[in-house]
Amino acid sequence: MMFAPATSLSRRSFMGGVCATAALAATRGFAQQSNEVVLSGGHIVSMDPDIGDLERGDILIRDGAIAEIAPSISGGARRIDMAGRVVMPGFVDTHWHMWNTIARGLPRSRLGPFGKTMPALAKVWTPQASALSIRLAVAEAVNSGITTIHNWAHNTAGLEFAEAELEAMRASGLRGRFSHGYPQLLKLGDRMDFAALEDFQRRHFGGEGQGADMIELGLCTREPDRSQDAIWREEWEIARRLGIPVTTHIASDRKAAAMGSIRKMADSNLLGPDIQLMHATHASDEDLALVKKAGSPVSISPWTELEVGYGVPPAARLAASGVEMGLSVDNMVLAGNADMFSVMKLTADLAAGSAEKQAVLPDRKVLERAMISGARTLGLNDVTGSLKVGKRADIIAARADGINTRPAGTIDFMLTHAAQPANVDLVMVDGEIHKENSRLARIDGAALTAEADEMIAHFSEQAGLTDG
Repeated sequence: MMFAPATSLSRRSFMGGVCATAALAATRGFAQQSNEVVLSGGHIVSMDPDIGDLERGDILIRDGAIAEIAPSISGGARRIDMAGRVVMPGFVDTHWHMWNTIARGLPRSRLGPFGKTMPALAKVWTPQASALSIRLAVAEAVNSGITTIHNWAHNTAGLEFAEAELEAMRASGLRGRFSHGYPQLLKLGDRMDFAALEDFQRRHFGGEGQGADMIELGLCTREPDRSQDAIWREEWEIARRLGIPVTTHIASDRKAAAMGSIRKMADSNLLGPDIQLMHATHASDEDLALVKKAGSPVSISPWTELEVGYGVPPAARLAASGVEMGLSVDNMVLAGNADMFSVMKLTADLAAGSAEKQAVLPDRKVLERAMISGARTLGLNDVTGSLKVGKRADIIAARADGINTRPAGTIDFMLTHAAQPANVDLVMVDGEIHKENSRLARIDGAALTAEADEMIAHFSEQAGLTDG
């Protein structure tokens, strides 16, 4: 493959990356594996400043971690030929309402738009529906190269819902965060059941936010824009007492932004690296300066923000503010699919269009948002988001020799503007293969979609969304 180089690689910086210790991420208690694998001969995009890009290189994976990165690695390990492919970190989705995935294509119904359709479904929803939705979401994630997921579970109608979603996430083998939420039908003045949350944390996470596996615990709350002041403040304070990171929607539309919630949060010391903000579509420049100062990360989901009518995502202003930013697909009801490639393309082009300046958010910066920056927003950057010795082997490979990817000029343009999920040839999470030779390795897609078809038809009828 011949691409114009996006980053240079000196021998000194490369050797520094190769010699890095493996101890950093290996202490997190992940399931160990005994096999070794070499991904051989691919164009490596490491997203690590010390390693950079290798036009041709090998990656040795041992016990689920990256053990070596070099131009050539010899040995008796299993070798997987990566010629003609770009080998890179898996994508990190930073905000995904996975519970309603089987309701894809129901942003509106005979009852009305999204805001009327989802509450009707929530009334009849079951833990089994949430679990099936997560299984379908995970299949889409793997197919498109997403290896880390943030499940924003804002229809946690009871303990059985939380346990069903967490069990489905753990069974998936993907990395991520389960953000325990609230019932969709919770009234404005009602409080979340924090006693149940604390019990859930104790039983499933050892009383901490970090589990013994690859899923961590978070809390998603009703945003200050749509909650009583005393309630959201209490939710923040309890979450911090329990050591659980908080995530919330904020300033999504003009009415919400006019309430000044970001200023209230800043004045009360209720921003910080443990508080992740979603959308911020209409946050002012002053708001973003407060967010940057406090270190709160922001996640945007450009497809759904446009679809639901929030407005144009402020990708250029967020980039200029220096706020740590991740990307997300948000939900399948509105977005339609879990295509991080199209999310990157839209992010780059919205930034250019709103700033009226081409490449105001360079392609490499957009890649960072989908990988290492996304990992930083979830506090997982010591584990995933880049390829570096000692990090866990969350790795994907995209074919660069497809009719839609060759020629492409630069590797960055290919990945952010040309590639599609169909080009994802290999997906590996924690050293385990989930997709190989462009085929899902652990999922029966036909059986899964048939089950989803049957279940959503049943719930749509129950909720009165159809005339059936």
